[in-house]
Amino acid sequence: MEISNHYSEQVQELEKILRDRIDDNNGWIPFDHFFNTVMYEPVLGYYSSGSQKIGVGGDFTTAPEISTYFSKSISRQTIPLLRMHDHPSVIEIGAGRGTFAFDYLKELESNDIEIEHYYILEISADLRDRQIQLISDLPKKIRNKVIWLESLDIKPINGLLIANEVIDALPFKRFTKQNNEIFELGITHLNGELKEMKQEGSENIKAAIHLIEKEINRHLEDGFNSEIRLDFHKWFKGISSMINNGSMIFIDYGYARNDFYKSERMSGNMICHHRNEIIENPLSNLGHQDISASVDFTQLANSAIQEGYFIDLFTSQSSFLLDSESLNILKEIVSDEERIQEVQKLKQLIMPNHMGDVFKCMILGKGISADNFEESHDMTHTL
Repeated sequence: MEISNHYSEQVQELEKILRDRIDDNNGWIPFDHFFNTVMYEPVLGYYSSGSQKIGVGGDFTTAPEISTYFSKSISRQTIPLLRMHDHPSVIEIGAGRGTFAFDYLKELESNDIEIEHYYILEISADLRDRQIQLISDLPKKIRNKVIWLESLDIKPINGLLIANEVIDALPFKRFTKQNNEIFELGITHLNGELKEMKQEGSENIKAAIHLIEKEINRHLEDGFNSEIRLDFHKWFKGISSMINNGSMIFIDYGYARNDFYKSERMSGNMICHHRNEIIENPLSNLGHQDISASVDFTQLANSAIQEGYFIDLFTSQSSFLLDSESLNILKEIVSDEERIQEVQKLKQLIMPNHMGDVFKCMILGKGISADNFEESHDMTHTL
């Protein structure tokens, strides 16, 4: 009963905050403002509350929670990148429960790879506490390398930056095209109830969408709904400034721009999760469900090039995880039973009908040699 009451009170408080902000903004707020409130509002937002979010009993499951193979594979494939530097460090953005960091660091240790520091940038106090608890189980020599950051303000490192399922959780605007006009989707309230409402799109959003139409050589159809991250380059510029020389690795679900905005995706790419089920309505379960949208990897590539990076690899998650070095992880499992179990878990990460093709991996480089992943099937030409 106490949990139920707390849930209800939290929803009501968020609703009140949203109604007040709507009233303060002439009766309407854009979707990205709504998103920032329900996802990141202090104490009340999804990532600020103490509810279980990831894994069994949570709202969604990430690759590191499915199988240790994921973290071990990335660890092994990044060893050559780390060896390019005399004193490398690693930065992880948004570390979830800390499972990836835990397994990644153990794998580096087992391969006798030394790093100076493993930084974790985490904006959720609740998740940071969970990470600290898990990392405390590592040997002292390893856990002493882990440092939590509260901002981007550190001396740029030589080494790696890793972001698994981070960009999909960034704020995004929603829009619709009707009668050849661009409208921005947002939230209003009527008789105290939150409702979706459209307004004529700003000049910024119109210009951005017209540019997209020019790039994909197609006018978006009437009734087309989708998403766009207008502030993405500002975010990328910030995190990329944390790297002096090295690589950035992004793994997330998404598409190259032509696929992101193809006509078959008339309803857009937004998705909500609550207790590991897909929810259609972003206005449901305020502060208690995950809201995200697919990544436009062309946008990521464009921002990277503007900031002086080159694209070292763009491929599917399945292709990245199935390189020969990673497959040795399975061969090294002594027990046949354990190996079979691990293969079953791996299927969720690589099969097309699971995460294999929808999830992509993009690796960016700066100040290092290129062509470090010649074995993987490179899809950079699709960007």
